[in-house]
Amino acid sequence: MDTTIYYFTGTGNSLFIAREIARHLPGETTLVPIPALMNRGGAMKAPAGRVGFAFPVYAGGPPLMVADFARRIDLSAAEWTFAVVTMGSAGDAAYWRLKEILEERGYTLDAGYTVAMPNNYILLSDVYPEVQEQKVIAAGKKEAETIAADIAAGNRTFTKGPLLLNVATGLLYPFFAREARRHAKKFYADDKCNGCGTCEEVCPTKNISGAGMRPVWGTNCEACMACIHFCPRNAIQWGRKTITKGRYHHPEVSVDDMMVQSGRAKEE
Repeated sequence: MDTTIYYFTGTGNSLFIAREIARHLPGETTLVPIPALMNRGGAMKAPAGRVGFAFPVYAGGPPLMVADFARRIDLSAAEWTFAVVTMGSAGDAAYWRLKEILEERGYTLDAGYTVAMPNNYILLSDVYPEVQEQKVIAAGKKEAETIAADIAAGNRTFTKGPLLLNVATGLLYPFFAREARRHAKKFYADDKCNGCGTCEEVCPTKNISGAGMRPVWGTNCEACMACIHFCPRNAIQWGRKTITKGRYHHPEVSVDDMMVQSGRAKEE
């Protein structure tokens, strides 16, 4: 059975895991960027076969764009569906929310998985030390292979996370959904900015403009942190919270990959 995986990524973790799962699944697997589809608009129908969703957890739920995509995608031809959520510590609440959206539309979610990956939400805590990052990435890579085998077997597996932590983060999600777009108000480029335009290129919602000068943020922010973490000069800040924090994006995910995601560049 062939597989289509729709993905959203901020700093590359979810794209990396989607690629690793695709490497180990039998049959042909196609990776499709959700932002490119949403930015283009129009009808969206998934092909027959397995259909997956790969995305990070944001405050106990999916990114807003992923939730909107789930409300629009036609899954009538899909034979089996799954979600893979990348996370810092607890993420299954995110695929349960996705499951609820799909069920409201008459679809099902047959399996859900979580994969721990390096932290990137530096508004709350700093990035991991490099050695720890490497260990977490290696463990995530192994977990992706296990997940692929489970998917291929058609197992109806739903990864369970810490109950109390899931409840706590789940309670935060409605607040996140209200406030995420407002994240952009506190982004700015400091004096290290040389106007290279990388932040504009990596933004999945095309919310940043001003290549050749200081960037300007619009009102369609996903709070994905791509602009902060891909800036080659560490020039982008969010208020004062990020000034002393490190930066992280997955070492195997490039600016070109992010441009493919948003639809700015064509896939090879």
